[in-house]
Amino acid sequence: MTRSRYIADGVGVAVVGAGSIGSLRAEISHRHPAVDFLAVCDVVEEKVRRLASSCEADVWATDATEIVTRDDVDAVIIASTEDAHFEPAMAAIQAGKSVLVEKPFTILADEGHKLLAAAEEYGVSIHTGFTQRFRRRYLAIKEHVLNGYVGDVTSAKSTIYLTQAVARSVISRAGTTTPSVNTMTYLFDLLTWYLAGKLPATAYAAGSNKGRIHDEYGALDSTWCVLTYDDGMVANLGVSWELPEFWPAYVASMDFELFGRDGVISVKDDHRDVLMASRQPVPSPYTPDTSMNVAMLGSYMPGDWALGEHFGAMKEETHAFINSVGTGRPDPILATGAEGMDVLVISRAVDESAASGQVVPMLWTS
Repeated sequence: MTRSRYIADGVGVAVVGAGSIGSLRAEISHRHPAVDFLAVCDVVEEKVRRLASSCEADVWATDATEIVTRDDVDAVIIASTEDAHFEPAMAAIQAGKSVLVEKPFTILADEGHKLLAAAEEYGVSIHTGFTQRFRRRYLAIKEHVLNGYVGDVTSAKSTIYLTQAVARSVISRAGTTTPSVNTMTYLFDLLTWYLAGKLPATAYAAGSNKGRIHDEYGALDSTWCVLTYDDGMVANLGVSWELPEFWPAYVASMDFELFGRDGVISVKDDHRDVLMASRQPVPSPYTPDTSMNVAMLGSYMPGDWALGEHFGAMKEETHAFINSVGTGRPDPILATGAEGMDVLVISRAVDESAASGQVVPMLWTS
């Protein structure tokens, strides 16, 4: 008997992008027991050569189309810069490959709609990389909301903070991104997931432009929003790119509170539970040129390396995608492309409200 969990013929994986996240995806794919072919790509030849050597890739290229259209590739991970997701994702879809696109799904909404239409036309699966779904604490919220312990959700509050070093890394590679599109997107995804796809009716937001990120890049330093829903629910969400480079939570910290008629769930995800102080500078795993002497370990959202292996949410998500492609069995945690598109629409509405100072109605097409 052939079981749906059994991968008989192996899975060929292509990873587009050799930055920190693309490199991590490639290393994780290299270690997956069912991956029998691995291709990597980046527009910078030096970077992709280095990654190909590290993860023992079978082939490398500087042209994404060259690897995503190969017959020996089944699954494609798009980890290029945020404003360069569309073209390699579309090439992969048109070649009949399953695709995982890092968040944000795209920067421009029309590009996202085109990807979804193409995926439907070519009959392939497309997913969005919302890694936080795979962290145990956030998955626990989903399970207990699903089982009715909170009851009808009445309100929510959540925040996410990045250090300025991480914010600079993000915006320097994708100048059109924003705190809402790049970072608060995690909160929008988790909230919409917990609400079983229920979408907001309006968005109202404001942002700060008095900090260093705005001075250097013209982007908001922080954005704070209120989402309202047709059934009376309300959510207050916020993002800040203002933490100094030496902040001990050297990448990100979050909190999430969900209130309902029958219960409440509260997660304080600030990493203060594992604190290290050292005379030796501790480099940030996301921006290794930045270091601090006091570090809250575990604040790197994808997870951590230990003893030469990677552990954490990105490993779980990458394995879920590869396993889904190999077995043909849909994964219940992976975010779909359509869910990524919904989050992008919310992010863009929040940015529009922050710029105009007006309440923005959400216009959903389906």
